[in-house]
Amino acid sequence: MSDTEAQLFVRLKEENPEFRRLAEKHREYDIKIGEFDRIYYLTSEQERKRKELQKLKLKIKDEMYAIMRQVQHAHQEEAVTS
Repeated sequence: MSDTEAQLFVRLKEENPEFRRLAEKHREYDIKIGEFDRIYYLTSEQERKRKELQKLKLKIKDEMYAIMRQVQHAHQEEAVTS
């Protein structure tokens, strides 16, 4: 994530309730995945759950980046029309 992306991430987390909810859910999934990673041997059910969490985490990340792209695009259009 570049510096401007990091700044946008922080700003959206503060200003956009949907983005904040997604970021919190992403962190929650990350913590749960970390708990599975500390287990030396995962049962097949634990491995399935871990993979499911990874997919959900990635889906949320995609949604967050989509919001960031929308905001960046809107700002670029504002700059062009100003």
